[in-house]
Amino acid sequence: MTRHPKKKEDENPNVDDNTKDNPTGIPSQTEESRIKGGLDKLFWLRVGLGVLAGSLSAIIGSGSTFSIESSRIGLGFGIMIILFIVSYAAAKSMRIPIAASEKKKLITTGYGSYFLMFIFCWILVNTLIHPDVGIATVR
Repeated sequence: MTRHPKKKEDENPNVDDNTKDNPTGIPSQTEESRIKGGLDKLFWLRVGLGVLAGSLSAIIGSGSTFSIESSRIGLGFGIMIILFIVSYAAAKSMRIPIAASEKKKLITTGYGSYFLMFIFCWILVNTLIHPDVGIATVR
């Protein structure tokens, strides 16, 4: 009787594909995790810039001598748009390895949080700068 040769799958079934190329046994970082990490950094960058944009809008708007309220609103939204463009330029310089068909993710990642943080910080800082405007004496 002759023995059949072992199949290649039966030789070492517990070997991981990631450890074959890496002798230390530490799995290498995959392309998907690099994309996810880059998009996470972009998200938190936009959240931080939203806080900055809201704070700047309140501080600059309160120190200005605009007679019309709508021009202060326009200034605030102008600052918001400019800092969003800055965040897009930062996203392009991060060189996140995204496929050409998914380049829209550089714009859409974190824009809702950016806008909400902008509005929240604008209202909060404006309230902290002018605490007595909304308080009426009760008799």
